[in-house]
Amino acid sequence: MAVAPAILWVVSRERVSHSGTPPLVPPRPEVAALARAGRPVIFVGLDGADWELLDEYAASGVMPNLAALVAEGAGGELETIQPPLSPLVWTTMMTGVSPLAHGILDFTRFNPQSGQKEPITSDERREPAIWNMASAAGKRVGVLGLWATYPAEPVNGLVVSDRLFSFLFEEKEPPPGVVFPASQETRAREVLRRVEESVGLADMRAFLPWLGEAEYRQHVTSDDPYGHPISALRRILVETRVYDELARTFLASDRPDLAIVYLEGTDTIGHVFAPYAPPRQAGIAVEDYERYHAVPDIYFRQVDSLLGEYRRLARAAGAILMIASDHGFAWRQGRPTLSSFAISTAAKWHRKTGIYLLWGPGIVPAPAHPQRGKVTQVCATLLALLGLPSAGYIAGPPLPGAPAPLTARFDYRVSFQPSSVALASHPRADAQAIEKLRALGYVGAAEALSAPEAARVAGSRRTAGSYNNEGLILKDEGKPEQAITAFESALRLDKNLASALWNLSDLLFAQNRDFDRSDDLLLRAFANGMPEAPRFLVGRAIGYQRANQVERSLKLMSRAAVARPDEPEVWLFQGRYRVEKGDCRGALGDFQKAVRLSPKNPAAHASEGLARLCMGDRVGARESFERSLQLDPVQPKLLEYLTKL
Repeated sequence: MAVAPAILWVVSRERVSHSGTPPLVPPRPEVAALARAGRPVIFVGLDGADWELLDEYAASGVMPNLAALVAEGAGGELETIQPPLSPLVWTTMMTGVSPLAHGILDFTRFNPQSGQKEPITSDERREPAIWNMASAAGKRVGVLGLWATYPAEPVNGLVVSDRLFSFLFEEKEPPPGVVFPASQETRAREVLRRVEESVGLADMRAFLPWLGEAEYRQHVTSDDPYGHPISALRRILVETRVYDELARTFLASDRPDLAIVYLEGTDTIGHVFAPYAPPRQAGIAVEDYERYHAVPDIYFRQVDSLLGEYRRLARAAGAILMIASDHGFAWRQGRPTLSSFAISTAAKWHRKTGIYLLWGPGIVPAPAHPQRGKVTQVCATLLALLGLPSAGYIAGPPLPGAPAPLTARFDYRVSFQPSSVALASHPRADAQAIEKLRALGYVGAAEALSAPEAARVAGSRRTAGSYNNEGLILKDEGKPEQAITAFESALRLDKNLASALWNLSDLLFAQNRDFDRSDDLLLRAFANGMPEAPRFLVGRAIGYQRANQVERSLKLMSRAAVARPDEPEVWLFQGRYRVEKGDCRGALGDFQKAVRLSPKNPAAHASEGLARLCMGDRVGARESFERSLQLDPVQPKLLEYLTKL
């Protein structure tokens, strides 16, 4: 990614400068009195960044700037929260509190006026973020592109919200709150439009050298830009360059005490292209692998160039450069076999440990990022670096490698007010933002786009997904009764939300209570297309079998076969339980259905052979066993059966 040309960030008389211009947000003298000398901080958020991939790139020369930062800085792994979803985790990182406290519990909410689903907004956040805390101390801040920052809050500096990108073409007049202060919005939108116009076929050919003009034009005009790798790549490049250019020009001209730059592309590039990454997965066509497998390497090489620029800016300002991610990403081992575009499966690609790295004056080098911490400690770390007091409600201590925290404490909540900007509905822009989340697997295709009538009358803005995520957090905290209540709330809003159906089923089963309802919920999740439901069904059936409840196992699989008769695994396991009960003829019918649905599955043919053997058909059994061995020759037990026929 070529380094964008420097532009002059036009700063009005409104802005705060270190030369004494009145602050946009008046500081609180009691906070300033507690502050101590700290360092400026440039915080770069790389969504989904994972040491497993980054270490490989650093060692191979793809990311030399990162390699130098790792050698000279200190860092390690960050344990994320559950569920590892970006709005929840980044807000926890910036506030130091749980999603249950800060209130950001989903990617979306229902607009209070229209009742339509829209991306999550900053007015849902109930706790002050680090930029509110720093502003209260009179520090100059900049926040660019981070989740849940629209509408942009008043701060002592600049906020370019996450919705700047969404409103590029859909609004003739920008809605209030896209940028704070409003006087800077025109400049931000100019940068956005210029970058949008500048990213063309030549930029795309740096990633896809085979791409022709006609195919490029076909995809660049798509109404569903994240639905195809070519159009998705272009959107990723534009978004990365826009927020990077705005951030670096602000840093160069304004020299803030704290700048937070968020790059979502390091995660989105994974959701779109990790299925094509080496080694090639069985489900990926050779042609598609050859077309797309090199894209991540090239993108991360360009991200590394940006890190080199932030390192240069940090050195010039005497600042600490901090890099962190909200979770990891399964690029190599442990990749899901399902597509990252599959319905509501994006989090399946997320690993439980992200990254962090500190570099700059006063940071004692600890090469190879050996430390361990949690995402909840990021806010305390930023406060310590800035020389600001922490608070008793903020998770700590600062991450290993950061300065010790101040002994003084201040409750930043006393002056915090969530944004009060009245947000109108923006149907086309909101719909495109929701389609992006759906294409990347964060929103299910069947999820409601408008609030149920009862919720709308009650003025509720919460989605079923937010209650489902609340339940997962409560379950993780060891609060099963409260978790059950949250899952029940999710299902009252959306009775077919497969993830909530499964989560409630699993929790009831783990609590050894109401097995009949637990099975009903699991079957409903299966019927509503949950990708992992077949595996969960099989696991449940095996659990019953081990508890000597084969009849319940068979009943579960029989009901599953009615719900989704096109699922071969269901017929296979139903047949196995019929064999166990001595129903060889019934089992044969089940296995034959499995073979018809999955003719290249060696287990289906082997199972058919066992059923035929059970019925005394030795010739038919031999034929089935031989077909299975043709598909998979390494089956010692099957070879043993054949020698006895």
